[in-house]
Amino acid sequence: MSIADFPPQAATLSRSGVHLDSPSRMLTLEQALYAVLFLFSIVVHLWGLDNRALHHDETLHAAFSYYVFSGRGYVHDPLLHGPFLYFWGAFIYFLFGDSNYTARLSAALFGSVLTVLPFFLRREIGRSAALLASTALLISPVVLYVGRFMRHDIYAVTFELLVFISLVRYCSTRKSIWLYVGAAALALMFTTLETFFLYIAIFAPVVLGLFFYRVWRPGAAVIAVLGVLIATLIFILPGSPERPSPGSDQVNRANGPYVCPDISNPSPPANPINIASPGLIFNLPPLATADNEYALCVRHQPDNAFGIYMIKLGQFFGHPSVIASFILTLVALAVLYWMIWRRPDREGITPWLRARISGDATLEAFASLVYNRRWLIALAIFFGIYALIFSAFLTNPVGIMSGATGSLLYWMGQHEVQRGNQPRYFYALLLSVYEPFMLLWSAIGLGIVARMGWKKLRRPAYAEELADSPPTNAIDWSFALPALLAWWLVATMFIYSWAGEKMPWLTIHIALPLTLFGCWAIAYTFSWWRTPDPKAPLAPTSPRTALATYLGVFGAIVIFCFLLITISIRTGGTQLTYIPYFPWIVLTLIALLTIGTGVIMGRRWAWGALALAVTLLGASYAMRSAFQLNFLWGDVPREMMIYTQTSPDVLRVIDRLEQASRRRGGSLDMPIWYDNETVWDWYMRRFTRAQEQPAGVIPTPPDELQAMLIMSENLNDQNRQSFAGFRVQRYPLRWWFPEDAIYRMPEDWQTREVTPESPLLMRMLRTPFDGRTAAQYWDYMFFRNLASPLGSTDFVLVVRPDIADEIGLGVGEQK
Repeated sequence: MSIADFPPQAATLSRSGVHLDSPSRMLTLEQALYAVLFLFSIVVHLWGLDNRALHHDETLHAAFSYYVFSGRGYVHDPLLHGPFLYFWGAFIYFLFGDSNYTARLSAALFGSVLTVLPFFLRREIGRSAALLASTALLISPVVLYVGRFMRHDIYAVTFELLVFISLVRYCSTRKSIWLYVGAAALALMFTTLETFFLYIAIFAPVVLGLFFYRVWRPGAAVIAVLGVLIATLIFILPGSPERPSPGSDQVNRANGPYVCPDISNPSPPANPINIASPGLIFNLPPLATADNEYALCVRHQPDNAFGIYMIKLGQFFGHPSVIASFILTLVALAVLYWMIWRRPDREGITPWLRARISGDATLEAFASLVYNRRWLIALAIFFGIYALIFSAFLTNPVGIMSGATGSLLYWMGQHEVQRGNQPRYFYALLLSVYEPFMLLWSAIGLGIVARMGWKKLRRPAYAEELADSPPTNAIDWSFALPALLAWWLVATMFIYSWAGEKMPWLTIHIALPLTLFGCWAIAYTFSWWRTPDPKAPLAPTSPRTALATYLGVFGAIVIFCFLLITISIRTGGTQLTYIPYFPWIVLTLIALLTIGTGVIMGRRWAWGALALAVTLLGASYAMRSAFQLNFLWGDVPREMMIYTQTSPDVLRVIDRLEQASRRRGGSLDMPIWYDNETVWDWYMRRFTRAQEQPAGVIPTPPDELQAMLIMSENLNDQNRQSFAGFRVQRYPLRWWFPEDAIYRMPEDWQTREVTPESPLLMRMLRTPFDGRTAAQYWDYMFFRNLASPLGSTDFVLVVRPDIADEIGLGVGEQK
């Protein structure tokens, strides 16, 4: 494979296709381009971070970071994921103070760094592909949005990429620094988010499969069978619990609700789960995690009572399926150890030694782990970071246990809860809206990798060369790297779509390998395009002129289609009938343009010009989508990526209350009451006389009280009696995208009658040539206009009349 080298530099090409440059102290053009990308990344990530209200989850993360910063400590609780975010957020507060801006600053800094990390893969993936990947990560709507969002995902994916880079670079160089960087990044990923378990599930089979394939191939079958058996024991063989209602996350038990063991009651009476259907074959009972109450109990142990926590864990690990899984694992490991390292063949050589004799580059990477006890140092780094952070720097010792067990068991329970209740196609839908061109290029890339793999199976690469030369230590990354990226993408897409909990911000975990793999496919295609085509006709014009002409005509066709659709949407009436046909007309014109160009310049040249035009169009769409999502509708859920978002009215009301307080006394000492809504924990933290009141009956307010913030669901007749002398104003607290009207389809969507009230996605699939349906689709794709109102839950501001006018009416629009 030939990978385009951008920019041109003096370099040699190794047998593996990797560019090997001589060291230079001068800043190269390539390095300068990465520096420019990093500066742009900092600007777009830091610009206007506080212009939109903090999401509900952001207020929780910001508040708990503030608690750490203010000395209130931290106890690990997987309900709020790993502790890394809170310590990093507290450190940012220490440096720059606590504010809406600095709350997101901690995430934005990681988002900026993520953009340029492909620089470290440039030798394996190709310089053009790495530079394209950094550019694509910069303009990606999904990556930029999550990269400016105070959630754990931006930290997790940064560590995911760093672990991937370390794995590749260690295999390439055998330098111990990459092993240690990878171990540290893996530990930090673990202390950040429970997606660590999914990441391990994706890459562990690759590492183990490759090892056994090179050393003792039956070992790969042993591992595969072990994995299937464990999955069967955990997810299939246990029985199904009896639930009070369909879809409930609770279970019926023999003696009432589940009782969580504690110091006062360490051994509650036996209370088995009622079984709706016993497990297959062995009639096994349900796992303890089938009950969400158990998952909530076992997630952490704030009082550091190790004995009590062991009792909780025993309720899960004492299940026959779990015990059998441990026994099978130990037996399989013992068998593999004996067969690979201890059992000699007729010549007295073990499979491991025989494999080492071949000089295989992959095995050399595995063998190097024992040099100077590297693997022990890496394990010490991993467990040292893990234990230090999960134990909150040794202030919560049980966190060392709950970091692994509590996180895993709690989220196993949440798999059944399926918070969000999103359909299986949720991530595919989001990516088709925000990353359609990366989806296209990744699909092309899968075809390229499949073709390369087929060729290798039929005729191994460099077979003739290797026959006459000694073994090499170089890994052929020209195929290995894209194959690894393809696996990462496909496995991530599958496992996240399978997982019970699906949320928009998790899309970034799929968008990362999608972007890397898509950019590799682009670079590979362009390198193929640049290769001279002996069958090309003699061109009557220069390639540059022809390319400029092609791109100009292509752009004119696309703009013409955009104007036709836009004008038809705005005009309405009979013109809507023609909208479904406009894209097909455009595709036909582009096909004719490409065919004509192929006749003149050659087929390969025409395909390359089409690929470049599609890439530029995709980049334009991505930049526009990123702008709309991040800077235009940042806290208005007209975007699918914005999920149950705090409304801009909350931010405005808090700002006006702060202004009113400062005008009256110069400080934030205005007396305010608020209810149990968690967003107020963050927004009210600076008001020195703000008090939380119970959600039920609000007492008679004193004369000095100036305002009350109350959830609409907490309003009742008794509360309203406390409003005498106040003015009551209603605002949206949280609002959300109209999922039911857009993409949630009924189970019988293929046969149910299609009406104008049917979900837009259902109408697109059933009646794709309906003009009104097509108009709503393109109106959303171009302008994010919705035909359905936003959903919302509201709050009321109960305020003294003299400051009510200063705050004003709500500004949130319900559509």
